Amino acid sequence: MHGATKVALFVVLATLGGGAVYAALHPRVLPAVRPVATAASVPSAAPAAAPGTVFDPLSPDRPAWVDASRAAPAGDWVKARPAFQYSHTIAQRGGADPCATPTGDTSSYSNWVPLIQGHFMAPRELELDASGHFDLVIHLHGDELARRELLKSEQHFVLYALTLNLNQSYAPLFSGSFLFDAIIAGIEQNLSKNLGKPAQVGHIAFSAWSAGFVGIEAALSQPFANRIDGALLIDGLHAPRNDPKAFQEQLKPFVEFAARAAAKERFFFVSHSSIDPADFASTTECAHYLISSTGGRPEPVKRDDPLGLELVESFNRGDFNVRGYAGNDKADHCAQLGALRSAYAALGRRWHAAPAR
Repeated sequence: MHGATKVALFVVLATLGGGAVYAALHPRVLPAVRPVATAASVPSAAPAAAPGTVFDPLSPDRPAWVDASRAAPAGDWVKARPAFQYSHTIAQRGGADPCATPTGDTSSYSNWVPLIQGHFMAPRELELDASGHFDLVIHLHGDELARRELLKSEQHFVLYALTLNLNQSYAPLFSGSFLFDAIIAGIEQNLSKNLGKPAQVGHIAFSAWSAGFVGIEAALSQPFANRIDGALLIDGLHAPRNDPKAFQEQLKPFVEFAARAAAKERFFFVSHSSIDPADFASTTECAHYLISSTGGRPEPVKRDDPLGLELVESFNRGDFNVRGYAGNDKADHCAQLGALRSAYAALGRRWHAAPAR
């Protein structure tokens, strides 16, 4: 991808996400980003893990086991196609269908409030910090699934969610500041009225599942990107496989964000399944590319995670965390949302340690 060339990538996985996962991509150049000093930027040593285990900063009480049975892959591990080409049955998942798991008790939150393009919900007992700020997550693709995981995380973020039809792309919505500014203003006005005092957005993060990732890609290429402290990508990072230049251009915003997260200037979480598209680079290949850009390498591990997820690899550097899972089917794609709850919890701990600026 170069010059004024317009690149369009359509990733179609017939069994996933209601029938199609797609992305419309455009060449973008990231604005210069100013470093932000926060309490969470101070390096801290991870607790020592028990022998044979790997400490997980997202789930400090749930270490992963080192999988010593798996040798390092031969050849180019970054471009290697995903292994783990199998899927667990509903019975093997304890009877849970990851694509149709009930949301659970939502009484601690308001009902969805319609807002431009999407809707938002807020904790019924929303508390502002000393400066009158609240924390906001903007989620793209899978409203109810994200709400379920936010409730499981026990965090108290305000959640804005937007899910488009399958023939629409999230990228154009965040290729300018209009929608982003409208979301901020609409939520601030609504909550200020309900609380009877000024309420302002403090920390902001984007999360996305599946096709929603292109909205985050677009947002990271805008001037307002300096307000985005966190990005969470759930099994939704694809790029052209056979065009190295387009591949690198596609992932450039995420490479830059990963570098900042590795330095604890931002929070970046990426999860991937083992789904292997025929025509485009998988989420595994794209996640490996991001890891390699920091000079790192994922560690083979094993652990059973929510919704029947089988953890197979892990990478942590600063506040850049990647989790890789087995599975190559629709249920595995839906189950990826189960990784969001621990990522939301870690994001909440980061924000609690660093007051909104």
